[in-house]
Amino acid sequence: MYKNFTNYLGRPPGYILKFLFIMRVAIVIILTTILQLKANVTLAQRININEKNVDLTTILKQIRTQSGYDIIYNKDLVSGIKSLTVNFKNVTVDEALTRSLSNLPLSYVIEDKLIVIKRKAADQIIEMKQADSVLAGKVVDAKTKQGIPGATVSVRNRKGAVITETNGNFLINARVGSVVMVSYIGYKPMQVTVTDLAGRMTVSMEESINEMKDVVVTGMFTRKANTYTGSTTSFKQEDLLKAGSQNVVQSLRNLDPAFAIVENISMGSNPNALPDIQLRGQSGLPDLNGEYSANPNLPLFILDGFETTLQKVIDLDMYRVSSVTLLKDAASKAIYGSKAANGVVVIETLRPQAGQLQVSYNSQIGWEVADLSSYKLTNGMQKLQAELAAGIYQSTNPANQYTLATEYNNYLRAVESGVNTDWLSKPIQNGLNQRHSIRVEGGDQQLVYGVNAMYNGIKGTMKGSDRNILSGAIDLRYRKKAFNINNVLTLQSTKSNNSPWGSFSDYVSMNPYLAYTDASGRIQKIANTVVKPPAGSPNLTSSPVYNPAYNATLSTFDRSNYTDITNNTSIDWLILPSLRAVGRFSFTKQISETDIFLPADHTTFTTTEFTSGAGIFRKGRYTKGNGTNDNLIGNLTLSYTKLINKHAITLNAAYDMSSFESMGNSYIVEGFPNDRLDLPSLGLQYMLNTRPAGTESTVRDMSVLASGNYAYDEKYLLDASYRTTQSSQFGSNNRWGKFWSVGLGWNLHNENIFKELGFVDQFRLRATTGFTGSQGFNSYMSLGTLRYYLDDTYSNENGAYLIGLANPDLKWQRKQDHNFGVDVAVLQRLSANFDYYVSYTDGLLTDITLPPSAGFATYKANLGKVENRGFDFRLRYSVFQNSATRNSLSFFASVSHNKNTLKEISNALQSYNNRQDVISSNPATAGSNLPRVRFVEGQSMDAIYAVPSLGIDPATGREVYQKLDGSVTYDWNAADQVVVGNSLPDFNSNFGFNLQYAGFLVNATFRYTFGGQIYNTTLVNRVENADIYQNVDLRVLSDRWQKPGDISFFKNIADRTNTRLTSRFVEDNNQLTFASLQLQYELDRFTAIKKLGFSRLRAGFQTNEAFVFSTVKVERGTTYPFARLFQFTLNANF
Repeated sequence: MYKNFTNYLGRPPGYILKFLFIMRVAIVIILTTILQLKANVTLAQRININEKNVDLTTILKQIRTQSGYDIIYNKDLVSGIKSLTVNFKNVTVDEALTRSLSNLPLSYVIEDKLIVIKRKAADQIIEMKQADSVLAGKVVDAKTKQGIPGATVSVRNRKGAVITETNGNFLINARVGSVVMVSYIGYKPMQVTVTDLAGRMTVSMEESINEMKDVVVTGMFTRKANTYTGSTTSFKQEDLLKAGSQNVVQSLRNLDPAFAIVENISMGSNPNALPDIQLRGQSGLPDLNGEYSANPNLPLFILDGFETTLQKVIDLDMYRVSSVTLLKDAASKAIYGSKAANGVVVIETLRPQAGQLQVSYNSQIGWEVADLSSYKLTNGMQKLQAELAAGIYQSTNPANQYTLATEYNNYLRAVESGVNTDWLSKPIQNGLNQRHSIRVEGGDQQLVYGVNAMYNGIKGTMKGSDRNILSGAIDLRYRKKAFNINNVLTLQSTKSNNSPWGSFSDYVSMNPYLAYTDASGRIQKIANTVVKPPAGSPNLTSSPVYNPAYNATLSTFDRSNYTDITNNTSIDWLILPSLRAVGRFSFTKQISETDIFLPADHTTFTTTEFTSGAGIFRKGRYTKGNGTNDNLIGNLTLSYTKLINKHAITLNAAYDMSSFESMGNSYIVEGFPNDRLDLPSLGLQYMLNTRPAGTESTVRDMSVLASGNYAYDEKYLLDASYRTTQSSQFGSNNRWGKFWSVGLGWNLHNENIFKELGFVDQFRLRATTGFTGSQGFNSYMSLGTLRYYLDDTYSNENGAYLIGLANPDLKWQRKQDHNFGVDVAVLQRLSANFDYYVSYTDGLLTDITLPPSAGFATYKANLGKVENRGFDFRLRYSVFQNSATRNSLSFFASVSHNKNTLKEISNALQSYNNRQDVISSNPATAGSNLPRVRFVEGQSMDAIYAVPSLGIDPATGREVYQKLDGSVTYDWNAADQVVVGNSLPDFNSNFGFNLQYAGFLVNATFRYTFGGQIYNTTLVNRVENADIYQNVDLRVLSDRWQKPGDISFFKNIADRTNTRLTSRFVEDNNQLTFASLQLQYELDRFTAIKKLGFSRLRAGFQTNEAFVFSTVKVERGTTYPFARLFQFTLNANF
């Protein structure tokens, strides 16, 4: 412009030049001043921010809003910086930025109205690393790479810790060289040294091999074992399979003696019979009158968080099981409150794992072989000698003597010709058992799936008895941010058959000199005709002896089946890193059916009732039964976990609702001419004096639970829980039951004095107390119940009559548990656990006797008290363990003691005792010579009552008894009965070893019981009181009184009077059982196997119940034999 101006006008005068210069300077000064003022005004704006645990992005947004500046940054630089806490009051933008970015690897630059966030220069970062800064990181599963929420992150030698967020992210103050420690339930603790604060640290955690030692699974919540005060024992799938291959229940029996199966010497190894289980003894009275809907002493079974039945647990595929935990004391089981008095068995199944498709296959094929070693029967010649000694072939009547002699000679001739029938072998088979299980799993970080299928075919030792189980499960798990949704659908079909060969005792009683078949090889219905004089008559009569095998030749069946559909759904919402909500819902539908058909030619119909008149047409019988069970269970739980410096706090709350409905119908039809007409519709009529029957039961519960745990510095521990439950089973005035527990613990190993020792790994003291309730009662026992008159009407109306009195005050039967425990582990080799407990079951539900004027004999009330007192002790020693070579050797042993005492009983139980005395006093009553259950205050429910015996009088051969006053007599009197023994052993124990070396695995488990007594029924029924017309125990010929002066244990064989209950047959029962032996070899150690795609391949052999040594010689398995199981196993993963 200046050039153009001068060219056009020429050079201006001097004053004009001076004026233009002054204007230039003024403009520069004005512009500079304006800009400076603008900057000062902006930077002088005041910032006010107060935020807690927010991310950096939130703080920057507020600075932008309050200052008017634009802020730009690389998203990757700030996205992971969270959990910041700031409190700015009236500060400048510069100060707000400086304080917000302190201890972060970030800096800022202000250009005009623009703030730029950038990474600090390298020299600044190095300088910053010399001081504390915020370390950003993420904790992930090493296998799935999924973030682990809720993990605890801390810095060694510093106070405080943080919890990872839903995606596994965390922020913590640290410096270069700091050691970050990460722990989470079920994973190996990790320690990582900080080398760079600028980047994000990733910590990969591996699942712990000793996961079950690290945690306690209660079915509702998972707790850290090192801060838990409850008494529990936990076992992994591997432990269960080492201890047995039959089912979960049998393995638990071999692992923990506190989990006891009461031996049933009658039913033996019957695959269709349920065992009688007790956990720390009996909490209630035996079910004498059918007042319980289930075994009153049965523990509560929890499968994947929901209540289930004993039958489903026995039928469960063992290869689906991840772990089993036994909850024994109040602190551990009180969360189940109203149903946990008998203990709780918590079963968790395997969770599918993400990753590539994985397939596992497990197979067991073997044989069940009957164990008949306890039977010592006479052979043909020995039996004839016993019969001669008993004088059954002698008669003062010459005609009768000729008949008896002829019969004896016929038997003798048969024996001499080689007849010596082994009747015990006739109904027995070596049952071929096979179990096949396959599992497929895989998925990604969001969706994981698992599919299981199992077939278990069990052939019992009695011919025709079997159990076939077919099951499948689909497990889907979906994860989306803070939500985990899980659904498990399980289908199971079980079909079983009872043996058509009848009771094994029928074959035990058959005489060996009788032929099994006729000359043509056919099994005849009548095996023999016995000639003998009836009681009180000199005349001989003949009676047929039916061949028990004949029924098996007919078209008879005794079968049952059930189909079970169960769907479990759970939604897990991690609301905050410390707050979790879980909702669960379970639906179960079970349909069952039973069919029993006995054709007209069955030996059941050989009595006089069916041999004349209309009874002839009633032969043949069909029993039909069917039922349904519908169970609905829903619960919602909230869990809050917070770690504040040395204070660890866990709070839980739960709300439960459940409904259990069952219906059953049954009828019996009779009159089937032949065995081909085996449909109910082809029968003649309903069984005489019967009609179709039905049952219905509905039980609904609602409960609220609150529980908490506090630990200070992992030294001092406190557990507490409170549950209140309302149930439809109890009286309207006492529907709510209240159950609680408190536990205290002290981790002495975390005290400095024990840390300095260096060899103490664990030393914990525990003490708990609390109340729980009992389960399994009939649905309507507190209500007044009516029954309609079905065979009569009045004015064309049906009447009804009262069959049960209402008791609106009937309340819960509660059990109070006190437990003191010690846990010790040293040198990472030796561990021991000891628990001493005392429990009282109060308010026992029992019958109260009413006067005849009331119209009812009894009604239900709460009266009675039982005490259980005992201890559990477990010991394990690891001789060596090398994880690199997988070589290890360890020994284990455990012992349990329990004693129960009746503290209070009702008058109805005293009346029951009197009725038992009447039965025992009548020799004509069946079973009168066997011990009867009696209930006496101050005595055990397992006490054996009998009259004290002084033995057999050498002069007369008669038994001598001792009366209550100390005098002696030959006359037995029920009033002289006293406690002569206790069937409950003083000690139950397990012991064994686990060896793994060079690919070989050897695991052996033994059971031992000591100190209990048994009433030897074999000596009574098969020796002294033996029916000489049937086969007998070999001891019938030995130690018998024969003449005056003989010192003998048994009375004269010719004395066939019924022996009463006597202490003479009470014997100490100590028993050693080789419970399980497992031999395996790891074939995947070979490179060739690996190349075939196998990640794991094992082959092995296993045996269960290989032998039993006992101090008592008694016949075991009288109705169904016991068995030994031998199996070959194959386990493959690929």
